[in-house]
Amino acid sequence: MMAQIHGSKARVWMDDQAAACIEITADITEISFTRSRSDPETTTLGDNSVQREVAGIRDATLEFSGIWNTYGTPASGIVGLLDEAYSGSLTSRFQYAPAGSTVGCPLYTASMMIQNFAHRSPVGGIATVNFSAALASGSVTAACITV
Repeated sequence: MMAQIHGSKARVWMDDQAAACIEITADITEISFTRSRSDPETTTLGDNSVQREVAGIRDATLEFSGIWNTYGTPASGIVGLLDEAYSGSLTSRFQYAPAGSTVGCPLYTASMMIQNFAHRSPVGGIATVNFSAALASGSVTAACITV
């Protein structure tokens, strides 16, 4: 039986403009990873009884919620990293380890682009950031953590 993993173990990294791998886990409160595929339906002329599905275009999305954090300057922290990626329409490498960085746990890697980026500043609560990244090129690779 596979061990159950608490969501707090998840880790995520994002490359900045200089291709440095930055861990953003400390500012994230929720992650949702969705992979999908658009499978077109097809049939042949005169074949009224069989509908075939052809493997279609794949997509992947990572959605995040987190704490607004600048670490003292607007250019630092998760907000600076996201501002840089969003305003420059940059493709960044994202790495997501849903079960943490324990040896043998899965690690998903993809080249993604920030699709939306929202700030929330409620009067009675903490300032937050929500953003999503979608597959920009290639595909998602899955591997196991080895170190």
